[in-house]
Formats: sequence, structure tokens, C-alpha cells
Amino acid sequence: MKIMFLTLTLLFCSRAGFSQESVWTKQCKISEVIDFERKLDPDAKFLSYHVSLSKEYYPLADRYQTVDPIIVQRKAVGALPVYAEYFYTPKDSLLRLVSYDWEKGRYGDLKDILESRKEQGGKLEIYLGEYERIRGQLVKTFGKPDHADEKPKTLSNEGQKYLNQNILWGTEEVHADLNLIFSAGTQRIRLTLYWKK
Repeated sequence: MKIMFLTLTLLFCSRAGFSQESVWTKQCKISEVIDFERKLDPDAKFLSYHVSLSKEYYPLADRYQTVDPIIVQRKAVGALPVYAEYFYTPKDSLLRLVSYDWEKGRYGDLKDILESRKEQGGKLEIYLGEYERIRGQLVKTFGKPDHADEKPKTLSNEGQKYLNQNILWGTEEVHADLNLIFSAGTQRIRLTLYWKK
């Protein structure tokens, strides 16, 4: 499984070339990732925000204390822009977790974010279509998932209903999951990838 994952990763990186939706899958120094993003787009927009990781989201948050991530706002390829967030440990500059978010208005002032979410609230079909497109690309990269929801599930949190869909991949070294969440307040597709050591 390990060899297959690495082979698929190398094939994906070489086949995909440098496109705005290229996914970084190698644990390395953060400087390599910055070079990668600059090769994708020499005019890449690097953002600076404080982002903390909960243990619920990143189970190794206690073991690996990360600093604020390198955040890159990429140009939209499909219907949604992509934000890449690279979390690393400061002492060794080693990449620990990567998050790719296909989401409108992820960062900005609160008024713009709220307006964007209100506007996106009626566009479920766009998000479902993008989710399937992204899912197809990731299956080519990571292979058959360990778990995949066939369709979105309706869940409830504090009386608010929302749609949720997940796909999980895992090896001894890497965890990756793709998640769609669609509610009145949040419309997002997120790929989370982290290394277990």
C-alpha cells in the first residue's frame, strides 16, 4: 500500500504539472512548499492569518505544535477558488498538515464573508458538482478510498441541519480526507492531509 501511495503521488505530480489545483502530498520543509506555490503562480497571493488547530481536527496537535500556516489564495479553476494552508513545526520547518479549501470568501472582512455565504447558500448543485470533480481527481492520486459516503447525509447540530459528505484515505504514514459541508452559514469543500509521524 505504501509503495502504491508513493507511486500514485509521483504520477499525479508529474502528470498534473503545475495547475492551480495541484495538491502537495510530500512531507518536506516548508521552503519546498513555498517554492512549489511560486512555481504554480509567480504572482501567488500569500495571506497572513492566525489559524489554530484543534485536536479534534488534527489529532496530533498536542504532539506537533504548529505555527500560523502559510496560506495561499489560488485562482479559481472550476466554480470555486482554492485556499491552500500549510501548517508546519517551527523548530524543524517540517510540514505537518495541509488543508485545501474550495470556498468563496474564506478570508476577508466579516461583512464580505457573510454576504458571500448568503449568496452561496442557494448554490448546492455547484458544490455537489465540484465535490464530484475533486473526488475524481483525488481517487486518481490516492487510489480507492478506505471509506466514502455515496451521497451527502443530512446532519443536525444544535438544531441546525446541514449536508455533509466524506471520503477517507489512510496508510500507516498519511491520513487524507475530503469533506463537503453545506449549510446556511458554511459552504465548503475541504481536503485535509496530515502525516502521522
